[in-house]
Amino acid sequence: MHIKLVRTILLLLSLIVSISSYSQAVFENVDNSIYEYLNRQALRGNIIIDDMIRPLTRNQIAAYLNELDSAYNTQKTSLNTVERSELLFHIKEFGLGISEGSVNSVKERWFKKDPRGRIRFLSKIDSLHSPGQNTRNLLQPFQFNIEPVIQGSVFSSNDKKTSIYKATGLQIWASLGKRFGLQLHYKDINEEGTGIDFDKKLTPQQGYIASVHPGTKTLNYADVRATMTYQWKNGLFAVGKEQYVSGYGLNGNLIFSTKPPSFPYIRLTQQILPWLKFEYMHAVLASRLVDTPNSYIVSNGGVFGGQRFKMIPKYMVSHAFSLRLKKGLTLMLGESVVYNDRIQLGYVLPLMFYKAWDQYISGTNINAGSNTQFFVQLSSRNQLKNTHLYTSILVDEFSPSAIFSARRNRTQIGFNVGGSVTNFPFFPNLTCSIDYTRINPFVYQNLLPAQEYSNNGYLIGDWMGNNADRLIVEAKYIPIPRMRVVFRLEQIRKGSAGTTEQQYFQQPQPDFLFGLQQKRWTTSGRVSYEWINNLYFFGQLARQEIKLYSPDFNSKMYYQFSAGCSLGL
Repeated sequence: MHIKLVRTILLLLSLIVSISSYSQAVFENVDNSIYEYLNRQALRGNIIIDDMIRPLTRNQIAAYLNELDSAYNTQKTSLNTVERSELLFHIKEFGLGISEGSVNSVKERWFKKDPRGRIRFLSKIDSLHSPGQNTRNLLQPFQFNIEPVIQGSVFSSNDKKTSIYKATGLQIWASLGKRFGLQLHYKDINEEGTGIDFDKKLTPQQGYIASVHPGTKTLNYADVRATMTYQWKNGLFAVGKEQYVSGYGLNGNLIFSTKPPSFPYIRLTQQILPWLKFEYMHAVLASRLVDTPNSYIVSNGGVFGGQRFKMIPKYMVSHAFSLRLKKGLTLMLGESVVYNDRIQLGYVLPLMFYKAWDQYISGTNINAGSNTQFFVQLSSRNQLKNTHLYTSILVDEFSPSAIFSARRNRTQIGFNVGGSVTNFPFFPNLTCSIDYTRINPFVYQNLLPAQEYSNNGYLIGDWMGNNADRLIVEAKYIPIPRMRVVFRLEQIRKGSAGTTEQQYFQQPQPDFLFGLQQKRWTTSGRVSYEWINNLYFFGQLARQEIKLYSPDFNSKMYYQFSAGCSLGL
């Protein structure tokens, strides 16, 4: 009875969607090696990908792989031995279409290969059809997968600081028909040792929300992402709690990054014209600030203070137009707003000009307004052969009337610029990159703490924060399929965050890197290998020198080692 009911519900879902090219309308983790592979193929001009906003869906990835495979088979694209091997490896994971299935034609698989040869922990591929019809008259495919997440790593430093990282969890994704997708990623994380970074501020590692009060040598937290998607021929609508990343910076992203914990959002993507795409996102953030007037006393005998605390609601909205200027050359123009207290109608409208709406609501009262930003991104792939050039600019505050006034100028912007070159003679699998990011004083900050560019206390943009810059030079080599050897040189300079009074009233504004706090030089070598799909092994050695300028001047040198493995992301 229950099975018939479930099948009826799935059938109704399938009947309200029409046929599309591919299934698997679910997002893929931005840390998956597939993104690096597709980026390199686009860098070489073998494919054209649209990945300025990530994550991509599995069927988008599958379409790129299919395009690359077809071009190779028709000799329109040349791939070396390593690239061809990696292409076949990724096709096993993502693939295209359903090659089998009628109702209950194949039972669920435990620790067996799916039709593409990918070993799955638990998978089910089926098809839905109308009652009474021939089982070969198929309508929509149904896919269901469960994969475990098991991760572990060790860290050691010459200052006798050590730590152990352990994580266990599950990732589940399902396609209902060819347009509906559901997914869940849950990971319980434990860190132990004397080398735990409890702050996780000046580091690219993702921020966290502790599950329990941290101990002196223990830390427990969770990473949870869940999304429901609906996809049509030229667009996508998603509701869930997920990552939202933009840009191509090495070791950080200026506008939207992986630094904050994932947040709930609705997302709309529409390909309006072949050369014009629209992206909209509205998110619910966590302010971590108590709404004192709306908190109240409860009658529980004073247990835990006898109060009910309400937090200040916080939201973020962003929209952008992406223009393909020519093959491989893409320009994105957009704006974002961080606002609080309540959801406003103007920010629910995808095509509203948000700066104008903010002025409509607040007038000239700065204390009634929101925190608005404008951003620009430009990406050029294979305009110069085997080369990717990119830049991102975030305008937090800019006054055209005062730009030429040294006293009144308040240019609070950040920018990232970089490039990569690959496919060198005699070293076809070598990629060399250079990347520079500068964030001027007071970028990301706001007069109202509830409107700062952050989620749960962690920056939504680059993890360095304002009044800082970073220069990276990197070489990445692929000696055998699925192995990456990366050598990186990185320099970071970080100044004072300053005060709100300095931000709004000091004339002229403080110079870049005022109140210099530290300089950091890091030399690192990393080797990683993906043995089977989503099973990674890695090891890293790093030498880091830190010069502290405030409050006391001193210099420290660290030699660090880390190694581990990861089943699932």
